[in-house]
Amino acid sequence: MTLSNKIKEMFFMLFKISVVIIALHYILKKLTTNEHLSFSSFLKFLAKNDLFLLKTIIFLFILSIFNWFIEILKWQNLVKSIKKITIMQALKQSLVALTFSIFTPNKIGDYAAKTVYFSASKKYHIIFLNFLNNMGQLFATCLFGIVGLTLYIVKYRINVSHQNLYQILSIGIFIILLMLFNYKYFRPHLISKPLKKIVSLLNYVSATIQKKNIFLSLLRYLVFSFQFYVLLVLLNVNLSYFDAMIPITSMYLLSSIIPTIVLFDFAVKGSIALYIFEIVGVKEITIISTVTLMWLLNVVVPTLIGSFFVLRFNFTHSVNLTKKVTVK
Repeated sequence: MTLSNKIKEMFFMLFKISVVIIALHYILKKLTTNEHLSFSSFLKFLAKNDLFLLKTIIFLFILSIFNWFIEILKWQNLVKSIKKITIMQALKQSLVALTFSIFTPNKIGDYAAKTVYFSASKKYHIIFLNFLNNMGQLFATCLFGIVGLTLYIVKYRINVSHQNLYQILSIGIFIILLMLFNYKYFRPHLISKPLKKIVSLLNYVSATIQKKNIFLSLLRYLVFSFQFYVLLVLLNVNLSYFDAMIPITSMYLLSSIIPTIVLFDFAVKGSIALYIFEIVGVKEITIISTVTLMWLLNVVVPTLIGSFFVLRFNFTHSVNLTKKVTVK
């Protein structure tokens, strides 16, 4: 190994360690500086409600595993339009991307990390496939959220600005129509040049793959929203599944339209959830604990696993991240 290669290897080792340290630092900081609930009070509240029972922990982890398994299937399904990958490869790519995205605005790290696994010529393909992946989930959020928010406003007689309501509903309906009526109906001359290449990539994604992406997105939404409901029940909230889904879907819709860093996503959801569930009659400590648990189970734990894969990155042949990358 030449001196130049040794320097490159050392640089990437420092880079990988830095990514993991930053991710862990941000997670620890958010856990210990929650303005709504101290970490010690959070743990005492969970213990009081028997959430540390083994059967409860196992059940919650099963739901989280199912949630992430669907996300991994979504990515594997989309990527097969250009290259077939195994479940294990999809898992590594998804969790590494999550680790990078946890401290970057609007999931920029998620897009960048996934391109590393493919050749430079496929960079735009991967970015677009990741966009489709996220749009599929946003479609599910809007579909359930519009119904939920409408029922929430009617059921609890919320006095809301018609202008704000129309804006939220318009965005949601636009996204729903965008997913239902294939992107291929876009006319290249009607969009800007940077988007032309992205839109043209749809030729690589079959209708079958896109429909499966939407189906899996809807299924994943039902899983993690059910997990949210289960946590409410475990924390002694007396709501039926239907009555609980009204504020849950409303919360996810409103929080999805606010640009944020993944790390602070639970803080945003927490603030919105406080307002949404306060009207329903759920105590502040209960809703903050629920949102925090959802964040721990579905973001923090996968990020810790993703950090392991980040440290196992093995860059080959070049320091150029767009060239071939293998993971042990």
